[in-house]
Amino acid sequence: MKMCLSEGMKRIKELNERKDTLILNEQRRMRTSYKEGEQPVPVDYDYKKTREEISKIDAEVRAIRCGISLANCTVKLDDGLTIGEALVYLAQLNGENARLESLAVHEKLTRRITTNGVLEYTVCNYEPDEVISDREELRARIYALQLAIDRANLNTYIEI
Repeated sequence: MKMCLSEGMKRIKELNERKDTLILNEQRRMRTSYKEGEQPVPVDYDYKKTREEISKIDAEVRAIRCGISLANCTVKLDDGLTIGEALVYLAQLNGENARLESLAVHEKLTRRITTNGVLEYTVCNYEPDEVISDREELRARIYALQLAIDRANLNTYIEI
C-alpha cells in the first residue's frame, strides 16, 4: 500500500483510536458478574480474537512509523534539511519565539512606587523594538519552514 506521509500519520491516529476502543471493550467485557443461582449473561468477548486484532494494528502502526522515519531521515526539503532535521529546527525556532515573546512585552523604561513610597525605575538592558522586529522575522521563518514540511508530508510517498 502506498501513501503520503500525511496519510500515514492520519492512519496511525485512526489505528490507535481503534486499538483504544478494542482495549476499552476488553476491559468492559473481560469479566462477568452474576448472583448465586443466576446464569451469567453471555458476553461478546473473545480474548484470542482481541489479542490478534491488537497485534495486527500494532504491526501496521510499526510499518507506517518505520516508513515515516525513513522518509524523515532521507527526504530533503528545498533548503537542504531533511524532514527530521526541519522538525527539530522548527521546535528550536518555536522555543526561541516563545523567549522573544516574553522579552517583547516589556517597556524600555518603567517606574513604580514601592510599598514604602519610593519611586523605583526599571530599564530593559535591550531594545524591545529590536526584539519585536526579530520576532516578526522569526515568525516568517517558522511559517516558511512549516509550509515546507507540510508540502513534503503531502508530496512524499512511502510503501507499506
